[in-house]
Amino acid sequence: MNWNVYKIFKNGKRAKAPITTFEYDGSETEAIAHFHAEILENFKEKYRDWTYSLLNTENPQERETASQHNDENLRKQTLVLSRAAKKKGITYKYKTVGGLIFAAATGWNWQWCVLEYPTNNFVAALSPPFENPSEAKKWMDRQIQNLK
Repeated sequence: MNWNVYKIFKNGKRAKAPITTFEYDGSETEAIAHFHAEILENFKEKYRDWTYSLLNTENPQERETASQHNDENLRKQTLVLSRAAKKKGITYKYKTVGGLIFAAATGWNWQWCVLEYPTNNFVAALSPPFENPSEAKKWMDRQIQNLK
């Protein structure tokens, strides 16, 4: 089986074309280990510090950048928050945005809220309060999974 080796740039994007291709029969983990032990040793020293990604040539080679993933996640978060605001009957005379905040208005807990744009003043809470941001993000992930 053939493996394509792509450079990963500092901004997290993967190169469009592979730097090299090598043949190795085994799992992806074994191929990565083989690459680092055998193939990378033949690279010039300045290239050895780069970050690489390996893809099986039999799999799709399309690039999905982190920003595309983040944009989709942000779109889904916006959908969750707008549906929650609509369900609670929250209306406001100015433009609003949704966000995760930690402020006096939330009792110094993390909470997903409707905020006034562009001041980010608290308008209304959309989620239960959380003690830390990871709990709030898990709540949002569950809400995203429940989207229809």
